[in-house]
Amino acid sequence: MNAAAPDEASLYPLFLKLRGRTVLVVGGGPVAERKVASLLESGAVIRLVAPETTPELRRLAADGRIEWHARGFDDADIDGAWLAIAATDISEVQARVAKAGEGHSTFVLAVDDPRHASAYGGAVVRRPPFLVAISSSGATPGLSRLIREIIEEVLPGDDWIGRAKELRDRWKADGTPPGERFADLVRDLKSRR
Repeated sequence: MNAAAPDEASLYPLFLKLRGRTVLVVGGGPVAERKVASLLESGAVIRLVAPETTPELRRLAADGRIEWHARGFDDADIDGAWLAIAATDISEVQARVAKAGEGHSTFVLAVDDPRHASAYGGAVVRRPPFLVAISSSGATPGLSRLIREIIEEVLPGDDWIGRAKELRDRWKADGTPPGERFADLVRDLKSRR
C-alpha cells in the first residue's frame, strides 16, 4: 500500500457553514454552474465573475439569486469572500485566483487544478442528517464519484434514521452508558432487515 503524499496526509477535513456568506466563483461554464447550484443549496451568497456564462447562470443572475460580473477576474473580486472557487480552464486565471486567495486569507478550491488549490471539494452524499464527502485531493475525481455512488446505495433509509433517534432518546432517558449503545443499535437494526 502506498503512503499518502505529505500534503495529502496533512489535510484537515471539515464542513463549512456558508449560509449568508459570500463565495466567489470565477468561471461561467458547466462546472461553475454545478458549483453555484451546490453553493445555493448551502445558502451561500454567490459573486460570479466570468465574461460569459451558461444560460442557467444568466437566469440565476436575472432572477437576483446570484451577483454576476460579466468580465474577467480582478484580484479585488476576492475581497470579502469566505471561499473562492476557480472554475475555469485557463491556468493563468486559476493561478491568479489562488494568489489572490493567499493574499486575502481566503481558501481557494481550484477545479481540476490541485496545484492552485488550498482546499479540495468532495463528491457529496446528502441524506439528512448525514452529509458524507469523499475526496481524493483532486487526484482521481472520477473514482471519488464512484465511491459516492456506492455510499448512496448503502446508507440507511429514513426508517433506520428514525429508529436510531428513538433509541438515542431511550438511552438518554434510561441512562444507558455510551459504551453499550452501539451494540444495542446494531442488534436493533439487524432485527429490522
